[in-house]
Amino acid sequence: METFRFKNSLIALSMMAATLPLTAAASTMAKDTVSTKEEAKSDRGVLLNAQNATEPRQVQIGLPMTYTLVNANGLPAVYYYWPNTTSNHWRSEQLLSKTGLLPISNVAIQFGDIGYGVDSYYETGGEKMHGKFKYTGNGFGMHNFDVNLSGAFNKNWRYVASMYQNFDPGSFDLKFTNFADRAQFYTAGITRLSDNGRSKFSVFYKFTHVQPLTGAANYAPFIYKGNGEITQLDNFKMGRDSYLPVDGLMKYRDVRTGEVKTESLQDIVDTKTHDVSAFWDYKFEDNSSLSLRARVSTSKGGSTDQLTMGFVEGDAKYADDGSDYHGQIQRRLAQINKATVTDAMFTGEWKKQAGNHGLTVGLNEWYSYINYARSTTQYYHEVAPNPRKLIYNGAEYTGFNGSTEYDKGFENKVAAYISDSWNVLRNLKVTYGARLEYYHMSVDYIPFSRFNDFVLGGTFTDANGETKTVATTNFKNDGLNYALSLAPTYHITNNFGLTGEINFLQQYRHLEAYSGTTLPYYTHRPFTLGRLGIFFDNPYINLVSAFTYARRTNDYARLTVMSDDPSVDPVMVGASSGIQTMGWTTDAMIYPFKGFTLHFMFTYQSPKYTGYEFEAFGKKYDFSDKIVTKQSKILMEIDPSYTIGRFNIWASFRYFSKQYANIGNSVYFKGRWETFGGVGFKVNQYLQLGANVINFLGQTGAQGTIPGSELITDGSKYAGTLMAGNYIRPFTVEFSAKINF
Repeated sequence: METFRFKNSLIALSMMAATLPLTAAASTMAKDTVSTKEEAKSDRGVLLNAQNATEPRQVQIGLPMTYTLVNANGLPAVYYYWPNTTSNHWRSEQLLSKTGLLPISNVAIQFGDIGYGVDSYYETGGEKMHGKFKYTGNGFGMHNFDVNLSGAFNKNWRYVASMYQNFDPGSFDLKFTNFADRAQFYTAGITRLSDNGRSKFSVFYKFTHVQPLTGAANYAPFIYKGNGEITQLDNFKMGRDSYLPVDGLMKYRDVRTGEVKTESLQDIVDTKTHDVSAFWDYKFEDNSSLSLRARVSTSKGGSTDQLTMGFVEGDAKYADDGSDYHGQIQRRLAQINKATVTDAMFTGEWKKQAGNHGLTVGLNEWYSYINYARSTTQYYHEVAPNPRKLIYNGAEYTGFNGSTEYDKGFENKVAAYISDSWNVLRNLKVTYGARLEYYHMSVDYIPFSRFNDFVLGGTFTDANGETKTVATTNFKNDGLNYALSLAPTYHITNNFGLTGEINFLQQYRHLEAYSGTTLPYYTHRPFTLGRLGIFFDNPYINLVSAFTYARRTNDYARLTVMSDDPSVDPVMVGASSGIQTMGWTTDAMIYPFKGFTLHFMFTYQSPKYTGYEFEAFGKKYDFSDKIVTKQSKILMEIDPSYTIGRFNIWASFRYFSKQYANIGNSVYFKGRWETFGGVGFKVNQYLQLGANVINFLGQTGAQGTIPGSELITDGSKYAGTLMAGNYIRPFTVEFSAKINF
């Protein structure tokens, strides 16, 4: 698939941890000004995700990132990823005319966010009718149909229509549904050209209907050997067997109404979205341009996670027929998330090239309304593929809403930003920018500790013996977010020089920080990200080697933790912390001979927690100076690509060294490779064929964190014990055919 290839661009951006974007330092000196090669023209494999096939991968910067920002036509695809996930609105479909990777500085100044981003734009239609049809299938029975039609009604009116259909059963056999991801996207747009093509106005309507179970299904049991390795169970193949309950049903008490409901997992995750966008671009005669972007979207639906919370060994009965069971019993915590989200966003941006300056000035007005509730329930099942539920200690379900969440309110951001790319001297270029954002929010939250059968309107007796009613309280907050960025590039010779960058940002907390039992300890979080290094550029190699630093403070997290006593229910606790990392990254694009390109990246880093403390089950825990979970000290990427005639063959090898699976660093996974590869053949100007392989080395294993392991302080005593967690995608072969007409 062509969107999954590394384009043969120069070293503009780096898929690295604990680093900032590698400015286009690989450049040559012009007579009077520094001429840099274009940035952000390569997606650099951002769509190659070894954990999830529906969203971009999280490009590591040494700080744990919860999502990757996606720019869709100059606006974020979603205001914020939770509880309205990006994949509900955006997929890598034929509707897109181009995609690339946004550097950290662009994301910070234009969007007020942290990390790398995906840059994407819709088709708007040309003078002639043009069609794109793409079919993708894999060996597990996935079928994806993606078609886009565009053209012109006449000289000034253009149209586009697009349909994306995903039928993905996953790599396992779910007994209660046909698909682990069922997605339907329908888009229609019309464009008006005027003023001899200087003015371009477009309106798009998009409807999406998704039912994603991929994340909830990404769990498997295994034996933890104690040395970072795991062993698969004899009766369970990771990635090939499903660990979701065979009936696919969840019984829970709705935290809003108190009603006890039984729903299928597929209905729980059913989400529908309506999205209307309008874009206007105008090119002035003085080499400046103005763009206005607006979008209103509303989404209603849900999501779920089915956390594995440890095991007990004992006697139980099968819930479906009452027969006896003896053996290992898996404890699960089901999170049923229901939300309605309405986003309204507007951005205006003016650009002008004036002499040695490339100036951008922009305004944002972004608003999001959220009505969110998480109901939770615990249940038990056998340790087996498509497990049957169990009645344990006399109950099939227990602990209704013991760790529920709730927030209802709005966020509003009004921002102004400016950036400039200034060729100061013939050998010095400085890119700099600033963003100032007024943030206002109002949220209703539930300021009470959770207990069994916790619901709004319910009553309980407090520690003083008084009867109280569960109700919401309102909290309002406002303040100034900011982002500052400075990135100089200095040429010592035509091919060699110094490069660096520093970013300072502050973000006020989103509504999701208020959905627990208390207000977060801090209302905002400051970020610092910087790098300093060298670059070298000639026709055969473009290289940047840089020291990097990243720091984030005032973190606040809610953890659902388990006691050593299996009879005690999990509890929700709040913890404050920060993260700091330093590292060194070398990134190179190598062109040894015609048609062959090799991308190589190596990073060494040490991301650590600062001040990570909390109390649970009457004991204090301090995890300061521990290595951040899911973060490797060593990262490496090797990406060869060779094109000869109509054939292209490519591969991507990614290495992640040891990663800790809990905050106490007592449980960890050994280093692993993630591998991708493919071959493409251009039959003619109308037809392209492709075959891709995911995880072609056939590696199997766990990754991420192990739910319920947060309080394990001595991992050695768990050697040889049964655990459960997430895993990497199994060996998968995909085939694609794209027709242009």
